[in-house]
Amino acid sequence: MTPVVPPRLHVLTARDCAAALVLRRGPGRWVAAIGWDRDSAGISLGQWFHGRIYEHRCDLSPDGRHFISFAGKGGTRWWTAVSRAPWLTAIALVPQDSTWGGGGAFAAPGQVWLNGSGSSDALPRGELHPAPPDAFPHSTDGFHTGGTYAALMQARGWRHLGGASYDAVLCRDLPGAGRIELSFALRAPGRAIVSNRYTLIDADGARKQTGWEWADLWRGRIQYAENGALWDMVPGAPPRLIADLSGLSPSRRRAPYDGVAA
Repeated sequence: MTPVVPPRLHVLTARDCAAALVLRRGPGRWVAAIGWDRDSAGISLGQWFHGRIYEHRCDLSPDGRHFISFAGKGGTRWWTAVSRAPWLTAIALVPQDSTWGGGGAFAAPGQVWLNGSGSSDALPRGELHPAPPDAFPHSTDGFHTGGTYAALMQARGWRHLGGASYDAVLCRDLPGAGRIELSFALRAPGRAIVSNRYTLIDADGARKQTGWEWADLWRGRIQYAENGALWDMVPGAPPRLIADLSGLSPSRRRAPYDGVAA
């Protein structure tokens, strides 16, 4: 009997509120965008996409209203899109013919920074505005991270311990003592080409490698993604299940607004 492979999860958090967006990958090349309220544990399914979303080049706006992503179907079909979270239907679209550059970030609510390619002329007037071009370090390599992702994590309270691009190491201090350490793995079994790797370090410096795909702090507790589910825990106590996202199947869903064609 073929074992059931849980979906891979990556979470983007809003810097100024409890909103988060989960990118759920699987089965195959299907990806679902799912809204998550980190206070109420409420989950709301957005849309499915058949293709690749580069999670390290995505961002959720500080107020949780907008999502910027770099996505595509392969070959020369790639684009940067801004949508209204948790939906994927674009309200701003910047096409490109390769994975060199793309994606972006939010310097402030409604203020969009584009990574390495494209023009801010595509932004809908009155709703989104261009951020200063030096708001974040550009990442124009053909894969994922460069310096952009580390800068986004630092804006969320992580400290940069050293290294650059795929060799970067960041940490998040735990209340009292200890920390979570974030590094990156290349071509780890069952993961994307580049994936997050988390180590839990206690007050005495003892290190425990975890199987977490994403982790961060929220209101003094650790929240993390593992085995297709979201979890919550206090260090030293058993984890509590927030939501199991493994039982979802791809479906066609229409966004509650009009978008632009890819």
